[in-house]
Amino acid sequence: MPISGLPLSEHLPAPRNAAILLLGGDDELQPALERAGYRVDRHALDTGPLAQLAGLPLSPPVVAWPFPDAAYDAVILLDELALTVQEEATLAEAARVLHPGGILLLRVPAAGRLAWLDGFNAYRYLRETSRRGCPLPQVEGTGWRRHYPREDLEALLRPHFHLRAIRGSGVGFADAARLGLLLYWRWARTSDKGDAAIACVPRRVMRLEGRVNLAGRGYSLVAAAERRSPDVSC
Repeated sequence: MPISGLPLSEHLPAPRNAAILLLGGDDELQPALERAGYRVDRHALDTGPLAQLAGLPLSPPVVAWPFPDAAYDAVILLDELALTVQEEATLAEAARVLHPGGILLLRVPAAGRLAWLDGFNAYRYLRETSRRGCPLPQVEGTGWRRHYPREDLEALLRPHFHLRAIRGSGVGFADAARLGLLLYWRWARTSDKGDAAIACVPRRVMRLEGRVNLAGRGYSLVAAAERRSPDVSC
């Protein structure tokens, strides 16, 4: 059964005794998955600054995830790949902790006409041109948040995964909300007191718009991909 606000969740395995590793997403997603019958572990993506925000003493780039091989039936990786220092290593770790045939559910910002709405990138451009405002730890590792053409995302997945489905999702309201909060708190007030809202509000908006797309397009790309067997070549 699809999970509300999680596009392509119909590709997840049946919940009976299925284990999921969740990276990213809002605070309502883990309880929703557990109510559906999944066993869920939560992890912060090992990108250094992001992990440190979650209270983990890591420095970039950290590649190895603290989980055994083939431990999960699914990995859900929402919105964090675009901020990690080493994309290929991140996807290789996702493949390692999945058993063959396990599912990766991945969401990334899409390249295209709506990419200018990116709150992280627009804020950084404004900060550098105005020389005002607090820096953002989320983009310390990469400098800017990446946006992915569909063919680039498919190429990143290909070494370890067979793509089942890919489609657009959302219309950019979440990033518009992020930019507004960044402008108010970190640029106008030069304060980090609004960081909790900056993190929380866009995730909630993304959940609401997660099933919206415009003729198959969207602000984000969501992909469902199956872990290849180790002896299956590309």
